[in-house]
Amino acid sequence: MFKLIRSFFQTPRFIAGVRVNRFYRGSIDRVDGRVLAHTADGVLVEWPRFGTGWESPQTLCQQV
Repeated sequence: MFKLIRSFFQTPRFIAGVRVNRFYRGSIDRVDGRVLAHTADGVLVEWPRFGTGWESPQTLCQQV
């Protein structure tokens, strides 16, 4: 139970190579990004249409 509650307050971690989408103001605005790196500064994501950029991990969700 403690691990579940603690997980709500942790920053998500993404491993290199996973596919992600980005949420902005309640809707998905970028899709099919590929994670290149996850550092203390954020997540480096390569987007098919927007090139490469740093994103906040809280704005990303992993594709299943």
